[in-house]
Amino acid sequence: MLTGAGISAESGVDTFRDKDGIWSKVDFREVATPQGFARDPAKVHEFYNMRRRGLATIVPNVAHFALARLERDFTGGFLLVTQNIDNLHERAGSTRLIHMHGELARGLCAACGMRCDWPGDI
Repeated sequence: MLTGAGISAESGVDTFRDKDGIWSKVDFREVATPQGFARDPAKVHEFYNMRRRGLATIVPNVAHFALARLERDFTGGFLLVTQNIDNLHERAGSTRLIHMHGELARGLCAACGMRCDWPGDI
């Protein structure tokens, strides 16, 4: 199963590529590339801190819960792959899940490579 921006848009999560999406307001090269991070790490951190703070005000919608139920009730193999970086699938109960583009609520240490939950500001 594959999900993209549309599933979380119903919960109020801004999409990236829609006409009024995030990339229409912010230059992705400044906040979503290694070069942007090298130029201005504080700007990149603030962009993602703002997005993480937004997770507190949104909740999974019926589609997230339906997929979690399908995972739970389906007797065959199930894997949910999402392009979304929010944690709404997990909050709805999905456990067999891959985030293709990373996760807002998880951090990666550039020095040692450790990954961990990171729900707050950096």
